[in-house]
Amino acid sequence: MHSVNHSDKTWQIEQVGFDLRTAQAYEGLFTLGSGYLHTRASLEEHYGDCPQDSRELRKPANVTAERFKPLPGRWGTFVPGVFGHHPLLLQEMINLPWFIELAPVVAGERLDVTRSEVSGFRRVLDMKTATLTRELIWHTRAGAVLRLRYESFLSGVRTHLSVQRLRLESDSPVAATIRAGIDANVTTNGFDHFTAIALGPDPTAAGVGCEVRTDGGDAVRMEARVTASQAADWEYVEEARHGWREATFQVTPARPLTVEKRTAVATSRDPAPLAPAAILEQAAGRNWDELHAEHAGHWAQAWRRSDVEIDGDAEAQLILRSSIYHLLRAHVPDDTRVAIDAKGYAGEAYKGHFFWDTEAYLLPFYLYTDPAKAKTLVEFRVRMLPAAQELAKHFGYHGARYPWESDADGRECCCAFQYAEHEIHVTADVVYGLAHYLAATGGLDNAPAPFARVVVETARYWLDRVDWRPGDRHASILGVMGPDEYAPITHNNAYTNRLAAFSLELAARLGGRGGASREEIAAFARTAAALPVPRSAANPELVLQCEGFEQLAEPRFDQFWADRQGCYAARVSQERLYRSKNLKQADVLLLMVLFPDEFTDAEVRAAWDYYVPVTTHDSSLSAGIHALVALRLGLDREAWDFFLKSASIDLDTVHGGAAQGIHIAGCAANWQVAVHGFAGVKNTLQGDVLAIAPRLPARWRRLAFPLVWRGVPLRIEITADQCTVENRGAAGISLRVWRHACRLEPGQTTTVNGQQRPC
Repeated sequence: MHSVNHSDKTWQIEQVGFDLRTAQAYEGLFTLGSGYLHTRASLEEHYGDCPQDSRELRKPANVTAERFKPLPGRWGTFVPGVFGHHPLLLQEMINLPWFIELAPVVAGERLDVTRSEVSGFRRVLDMKTATLTRELIWHTRAGAVLRLRYESFLSGVRTHLSVQRLRLESDSPVAATIRAGIDANVTTNGFDHFTAIALGPDPTAAGVGCEVRTDGGDAVRMEARVTASQAADWEYVEEARHGWREATFQVTPARPLTVEKRTAVATSRDPAPLAPAAILEQAAGRNWDELHAEHAGHWAQAWRRSDVEIDGDAEAQLILRSSIYHLLRAHVPDDTRVAIDAKGYAGEAYKGHFFWDTEAYLLPFYLYTDPAKAKTLVEFRVRMLPAAQELAKHFGYHGARYPWESDADGRECCCAFQYAEHEIHVTADVVYGLAHYLAATGGLDNAPAPFARVVVETARYWLDRVDWRPGDRHASILGVMGPDEYAPITHNNAYTNRLAAFSLELAARLGGRGGASREEIAAFARTAAALPVPRSAANPELVLQCEGFEQLAEPRFDQFWADRQGCYAARVSQERLYRSKNLKQADVLLLMVLFPDEFTDAEVRAAWDYYVPVTTHDSSLSAGIHALVALRLGLDREAWDFFLKSASIDLDTVHGGAAQGIHIAGCAANWQVAVHGFAGVKNTLQGDVLAIAPRLPARWRRLAFPLVWRGVPLRIEITADQCTVENRGAAGISLRVWRHACRLEPGQTTTVNGQQRPC
């Protein structure tokens, strides 16, 4: 039996019972992270018939429809930025040695939930303190009954430190051997990135040290130390790529055993390299409770800046907290050398790469909860400008072109040409993200010179990339793939054209600061005005996804996808996808979310009616955007259904959930639906005044959340007919709630009564 707890314990996600069919889904869902370090929630004792060192190379494929090799469990230890070269997949984030091993053995039987007799299995992720707890009863073959409790966390304060604890109780006297080690028998997508491995005992403590050298040139060092509530001689044992300490204890009903394992991880890419032994020594003076208290305090502060509170709907509350938990965990603190990979550092599926998700989906959450975190994401793109210039040069263009899939060096790491060469909208998405950040922090006209240079260099690329076809009265961007990845190499994709025009408009505005000449600035403005957003000749209110979209073949869902189970792309050939009128995800509708004031309700409705019936939602990026559009149109039931579809993706362990990693952009979309959708908060690109027009779901009695508006921290609370805004900052803001406008000075609170129709 498996369940996600939807009771009043809205801070906890619960797994009841163990089933190999959902094991990987819970490993991903329960991923722990400190920002610097992330570990999938593998079982500390592991289990048989599940080797982690397969040499079967994963091949390039459409990951949406890719079938991953069945495996009951998958270890995952990730330090953002540690990359290596895969022979088929280019650069990828390396899965590092597994250090959480903490396994009991009784009378020769090692605990294995797939083979041992186990009852009472229960695992809980407490999101409030980012702590993972597991309880089970082990009925040994020797006749003893043992009760085990595992606890673990990755310190939010000491971000290189993992802390684990095992408590073992027995109903009769037993000799229990505890094994605690580090295992380097792990490959990444079937490839061994370790060029050298050194294992050994810590001569000064009951510890194990491991150092691996990677083919990416990094050194990764780990040290684990283990202590117990009983004195023991910890023997060091080593076999191929695996070293561990083990000791035997006498456990009786009156004398339970507690074992604690602390592991420190450091790499040669750390800004201030510190030996793992030194990290452990710094924590040595604090016991478990003290380390956990400081860790919990860190998370309490993070939640104060970001928690979305819902009264009346425990399911939605749990969903949003799950999304926010992973958004908080996945951000790498104070490091502009990386962004957030598409699987939230919880799996190998997207190889640790950074996508346009950063700007279109992730950035708003950080921007309106903790702008300092948003700053690292935009500065990552600024830092990668030289690589973007090299990529543009590689394709024969001036300026800067950002990669579709980026590693920590800003290189293009996508193996499929149709994405790598044609999804060029990412370059404009980067500029949109910079503009959003500037609008929310210092204003567009106060752009620092490095930011303005990115805008200008990308505009130079667009000038070179634009074509002027004979006979046309407009410019064209030809041969592109828009956000809908099922329409390849199309002309004048509406989304790409409008985002490119936005980039050019901003370059015309900031050109002087970014080093553009007067002639270039004029060309930027002229080209921006000449880029069309195509429309249907039969219905001018209908924005076309691209030229010729209406002439594509009908998708024939009833024939090829009648049961709607699984992804549509897994049911048909890529050739059929590419010639049919089927969408992977929102394209025109996403454009209308990013530029809501440029389209009338009638135009949005026309797009909704036309595109929704042919959208497969094969991407986790899709449902949240559809929820936002539905809310704008007053389609209450559709908005709620799309919200639930988006919000449940990772929690749906029965259908895969987070088995291959967290859908981190979907997590961010869930936050956007709550704050920009149901709460009706407009963003800073839509004006200087904070505008709020709430319309809560009928079951929600209250929605409350913190928000940072242009540097001013606020607290917003919404009920069925009231909206209260508290200014907790040092500056005043202009505010409009429904039709009521006011000025809210520091320390002031205002409550506005309004007439909202529950959706």
